[in-house]
Amino acid sequence: MYLTKEEEDILSGNKGEMLSKLMKLIVKLGDSFGAEKLIDIVSAHTVLNFGLNFVNAAANVLHEIAESGLKVKVRTTADPIIDMDYSEELSVVYPMFTLHDQMMEDLDKIGIRGFTCTPYFIDNKPKFREYCAWSESSAVIYLNSVIGARSNREGGLVDIACGILGKTSYHGLLITENRKGELLFRLSPDIDKNDLFNLTSIGLIIGEIAGNQVPVIEGLENISSDYLKNLGAASAATGAVALIHVIGKTPEGKTLEQAFQNDKPKEIIDITMNDIKQVREKYSTEWNKSPNNISIGCPQLSRKEAIEVINKLEGKKISEGINFWICTNPEAKNSIINSDYNRILEDSGAHLTSFCPLLTALPRPLTTNSAKTCFYSNATYRNIDDCIRIATEGWYNE
Repeated sequence: MYLTKEEEDILSGNKGEMLSKLMKLIVKLGDSFGAEKLIDIVSAHTVLNFGLNFVNAAANVLHEIAESGLKVKVRTTADPIIDMDYSEELSVVYPMFTLHDQMMEDLDKIGIRGFTCTPYFIDNKPKFREYCAWSESSAVIYLNSVIGARSNREGGLVDIACGILGKTSYHGLLITENRKGELLFRLSPDIDKNDLFNLTSIGLIIGEIAGNQVPVIEGLENISSDYLKNLGAASAATGAVALIHVIGKTPEGKTLEQAFQNDKPKEIIDITMNDIKQVREKYSTEWNKSPNNISIGCPQLSRKEAIEVINKLEGKKISEGINFWICTNPEAKNSIINSDYNRILEDSGAHLTSFCPLLTALPRPLTTNSAKTCFYSNATYRNIDDCIRIATEGWYNE
């Protein structure tokens, strides 16, 4: 790999031992991918954020970095953390986060602030074609697909190293040729393409089939960015998908020719309503008793999405014994709590939170509208309206 004089100085240790270690990590990884050089980035996002015991080794490295005095060069955010506003409701879960306080102190020392899996909804939103080093699969696929910025799916500690160095290795989806569409997905006419439940189910199918290839979807030119966020998160869960082109919607997929860079798809896949029903059955865990928890939002909801859910709760009451969680970023949470919508929350008994329903490990049975949550955990997969009905009328009415 070609390195500039400044990069060589860092690698050799002339700028400090810890910075040299981080540079060696990025260079060795880059070499393994065949990268020809390092490239400057404008932002980073890390998944090293939750203080559970199984990340003890990474937490120790994070502490060493923080103690060395190094700070990030670019805007760097992190995935969601526990929400201490609900320590009573989740008193069984929170004692598991034994590393939390130390990690929060270390991240703050390094300069990492803003805890959400949707950093583009706060102040970490790069521009079209800008280079980044993001982890969190749902965030990376949104960045590449909806924004048109460029990042590979980085790993924990690697993302922090990139943020501190302000660089990443030039390979993968940072290179235009590697962003070419490979598979074309077409949707049958019987699918309601305005139904979020259908779209997230389609995402599960696409991820399974595409693996690490770049999918192109035809027939969703009217999909909203919020809905595409949820479809993409599902694809990034069942597969290693980090970029989707939606013809007529995403910035690099305005036409089929642009999406495939004037080439032809390797394969054309048709998705039917029957395929959607089958994938729902595959990933939904059906319990024979009422859920203890119902979560809406994974990835976290935008402020607009959260308000839409809250409005659906107007005049309804969450049943005793059920926690109903509406998951959004901390800024949206604070904004909504300090608005008129808080009355609906208080009257309904629903909880507006900034945690991640996966990392917080909500006690089962769990019901959710999130395809991603159902892939990674034993949860019942339902649309938002059914989740609200179960929460307010009872699961036995299903």
